[in-house]
Amino acid sequence: MAILSRTLTPERVVFLRSRSREGAMRELAERLVRTTPGLELEAVLEAVRERERMVSSWIAPGIAIPHARVSGSEGASVVVGRSRQGIPWDSGDGDPVHLVILIASDDRDPDGHLQLLAEIAKTLRDLALRQLVLTARSATEVHRLLITRGYSDGEARPRAPGRGRLSRLLFAHALSVAEEVKARAVVLHGDAVGTLSFIEDIPAQTPVVLATADRARWREIPGAVAEVLQVPFPTLSRLAQVELVLLFGLSRGLFARGDTVVSLSGAPNSGFLDTLLVLDVVREFPAVFDAHAPAGILGDVEPAVLEKVLQLAVDLAREGREGRPVGTIFVLGDHERVAAASRQMVINPFRGYLDEEKNVLDPSLGETLKEFSTIDGAFVIRGDGVILSAGTFLKPERAAGGLPSGLGARHAAAAAVTAGSAALAVVVSQSTGTVSLYKGGSLVLALEKPAPSADGPARPGGNA
Repeated sequence: MAILSRTLTPERVVFLRSRSREGAMRELAERLVRTTPGLELEAVLEAVRERERMVSSWIAPGIAIPHARVSGSEGASVVVGRSRQGIPWDSGDGDPVHLVILIASDDRDPDGHLQLLAEIAKTLRDLALRQLVLTARSATEVHRLLITRGYSDGEARPRAPGRGRLSRLLFAHALSVAEEVKARAVVLHGDAVGTLSFIEDIPAQTPVVLATADRARWREIPGAVAEVLQVPFPTLSRLAQVELVLLFGLSRGLFARGDTVVSLSGAPNSGFLDTLLVLDVVREFPAVFDAHAPAGILGDVEPAVLEKVLQLAVDLAREGREGRPVGTIFVLGDHERVAAASRQMVINPFRGYLDEEKNVLDPSLGETLKEFSTIDGAFVIRGDGVILSAGTFLKPERAAGGLPSGLGARHAAAAAVTAGSAALAVVVSQSTGTVSLYKGGSLVLALEKPAPSADGPARPGGNA
């Protein structure tokens, strides 16, 4: 792959307009001369025509490689043309060609000329790769596909497409899609794959965000990765994880209103990526932006606090307490307004403790919170994570409208308290195990009951 990767650039990929052989060769020669110092257009065309008169450059169904030795060329140069309509050629099967690769090389380097020809022929033997090239949406995507062939440099080339190769092809395609839609980032869900070596030599103009349940598993992060976003919910479905990554990215300022994000995911521990989604953050989370406050989409709630509470809620939904399902509410932020719309149902178990002794971010409080979740009422948590109360009855002034049917009193209370304040509310449903997030009186996110934890790898969730 060394010669092709050195000489082929996105600027040397042409989407052909001509419908004739002569016109196609002229288009390609013009591009080659424009990107290669020392070449003259007529000299290239005459050399290619002369060889074409001797023998057709058609080599396989749909493919022609016109080539010639040209004085003034420094080494071997190549330009790739693609025609979706097809171009009549002197072909062995009588069908038009769709890929035309023009090569010009110096008389003094016959070995380089032959090596480049052999490399291109070997690359284009792959039917699956040819189909991807023919459907690629940009010159950049065609370039990536041809120089990588869907493999990393150290990967064996099996006769049939392998899992690593599928990930590589999909990643290259995702980068091209991201450039076309002007995406803010490509999010790669790393827990589907065991290695990121397949992205290391693919040029990326769009920032890549690695999403993972456990950052510690990645000892080395490729330079192409701009950010690592930890989403510690391995038992949730793929769709739920995609939504959480988008939400956490919003809360941490990686994404913003008006952004588009390209997401690449696969079943956890499957070893390959298989799903590409193009996501508009406003469309995915309209309630977040409808209730957008100057302080930010989370109000005064720190991102780490929301992430920790969601993790606790998911654990409660999955495990319950003493073998029984539990339901509860966590109200986060804008604590003064929340206090005005609530009263204590039982003695507050957190009263009298110092702030540093009752912060939800303290790992030692996890079991305590799970134990207190069996008490009726809500947890009220300050934006910085300090737990103000448990067993709190929410009595907002007015109910929130527009909730989906079938939701119970906890959901109604959570929606109402967030409608009258800048708080967030996380609800664990006792009957279904769904974890719901409310803001501004609206349902922002609903995570279906996660799969039970196991000693082995996490069970793959539903398909995105």
